[in-house]
Amino acid sequence: MIIEPADVVAVRLAESRALFPSPVDLARAGLEPDEYRRRIAQLVAAGVIRSFHLTLVVPPLMGGSWVWAAVLAQSDRPLESARHLVSRLPFVTEIVINASLPLGIGPNLALLFYSRDFETETRFIRSLTGLKQLEVFRIQEFSFPVSVSLSREEKSFIRFLMENAGLDSEAIAANFGQTVTWVQAKLERLFWTENNRTGVVRIQPTIDWTPVSNFGHFHFLVETSHRPEQLVKLLGDQGMGLVLGGREINGRYIGIEADIWGIAKLMERVEFLDRITGIRVAAILYNREVIINDEWVGRMIAV
Repeated sequence: MIIEPADVVAVRLAESRALFPSPVDLARAGLEPDEYRRRIAQLVAAGVIRSFHLTLVVPPLMGGSWVWAAVLAQSDRPLESARHLVSRLPFVTEIVINASLPLGIGPNLALLFYSRDFETETRFIRSLTGLKQLEVFRIQEFSFPVSVSLSREEKSFIRFLMENAGLDSEAIAANFGQTVTWVQAKLERLFWTENNRTGVVRIQPTIDWTPVSNFGHFHFLVETSHRPEQLVKLLGDQGMGLVLGGREINGRYIGIEADIWGIAKLMERVEFLDRITGIRVAAILYNREVIINDEWVGRMIAV
């Protein structure tokens, strides 16, 4: 499949707002509402967006102290390793599968999860066999003294969305015999956004980039003596950024990410980085799949 830059913009917007972008979101993305729907429908038909899934933002929903954490690892069977982790970690939300060149350098598996007992869960993760170059670390910490209270109607609404995460506002309104304005008000209250940090719902797409032949998101693992703030200056306006804010991967590499259009541009990016004094590109990671894990959500919303 050949995609256009606006398709990637639509995917990135879908990752944060699903099928419910606000007029402001669409304006910032440079997309009209009908165009956004059309592009999402085309991406679903092509298998790039495989499905939409509802997950819960656990810290405000349950209250208390929480860690949002990540696992990075190299595995010979990344999907199998992910299943082992999901079976024991109660709140895994995302699984990322990468391909690396050369093989065996850098993480081909990443997971994001919420934890209220980070030390215990870290020990479990480290006890698993088959994971190499393993790192487990905190991304962010949360503290909510009081949990968000949900009404029976809100729980029913969330359960419906859980089972029908790919529906738009009009279809949801029709199911409940309500107006689109009623649906939008519910979403405004429940949907987690940067401006609504007490929201408890996210709807995200499971993405498979492998059908796309002219685009990829890549991480360049570089060995460098430059500090992150120096790297930012050296990268300039090249459309590249630091992964994890410049946090070292395996105590050795810094990740630099970029959207790449075509093989020629990929090689151009490698050559650009290798020409910078004090940087050596050790490996390239290709973001192949992003899988949204909702297996645990149903038990959390009992009406």
